[in-house]
Amino acid sequence: MKVPLIISEPPPEFGELKTNPEFFNPSGMDQDLTYVPGFSELRFARDSAILEVMQGKRRANEVPTLPVNFRWARCQNKKGDPDNRKVIRAGNRGYRLVTKDQVGEGKLLRELPAGARWSGDGTILRGDTVLMVADAERVARNEFNKRARTASATRGAEAGFAAALEAVGGKPSAGAAPFISKELGHRTRAELSPKTKPESKAKEA
Repeated sequence: MKVPLIISEPPPEFGELKTNPEFFNPSGMDQDLTYVPGFSELRFARDSAILEVMQGKRRANEVPTLPVNFRWARCQNKKGDPDNRKVIRAGNRGYRLVTKDQVGEGKLLRELPAGARWSGDGTILRGDTVLMVADAERVARNEFNKRARTASATRGAEAGFAAALEAVGGKPSAGAAPFISKELGHRTRAELSPKTKPESKAKEA
């Protein structure tokens, strides 16, 4: 004779949790405060493809590119007063405000991002930021210019080190001229549910 199981604990306040394919989706809006419907999924797909290239599962030329880039630009200061300096800076780099007529099925943005609202002029606000977008070609040019400025600053720093050394009568030996190098850190692995390590027993004195 089988004895039926007796449930000794009441169910959770909001019921039993039922997992689904979206439960551990790192590209979902609950994992990303800058989430933009449709675009965030494209970005995650690209990142996943790059990982597959590093693992030897995909060719490099098969990695998808992004058609546009969205960004949330701050439009208020710490006191909550209007401050469009960062909006103007983004505009100078080719970004434009996303408006109400660009949201909907088959349009630039399929739906309003969670937690966002319409402003009086039809732009999209969330907290103290406003949503902006730029075409891929302009974003690529911005990235190229950024790298060029970094390379120029690096060469200038190297020349400055050498000049400072000469100013005090020093002279670098052959093969020992000042230079700046970039080193990559150790790879890290992020886990959604990391395994806890057993606590080590304290050693007796």
